[in-house]
Amino acid sequence: MSDFNDVFREIIEKINQRDTLYEQTWRQIPIADLIAIARVKTYRATTMLNKNQNEKLLDDLIDAAAYIIFAIERIKREVRI
Repeated sequence: MSDFNDVFREIIEKINQRDTLYEQTWRQIPIADLIAIARVKTYRATTMLNKNQNEKLLDDLIDAAAYIIFAIERIKREVRI
């Protein structure tokens, strides 16, 4: 489980780093667009996997995970699941 914790921590660190730049603009993006952005990031990650560009691959996957987290948070807040 500690490996997962490390991965989750890395995603949260990336969100926090970028939050100071983007000031939570993800809260204004429609949920469907957050999911679409995550889809684009995973598609790019597939391209990086095929090119063996592991650093960019991981970066795109972390970004995709962050957008999924944003979408989940928005859905829970707006739909009250």
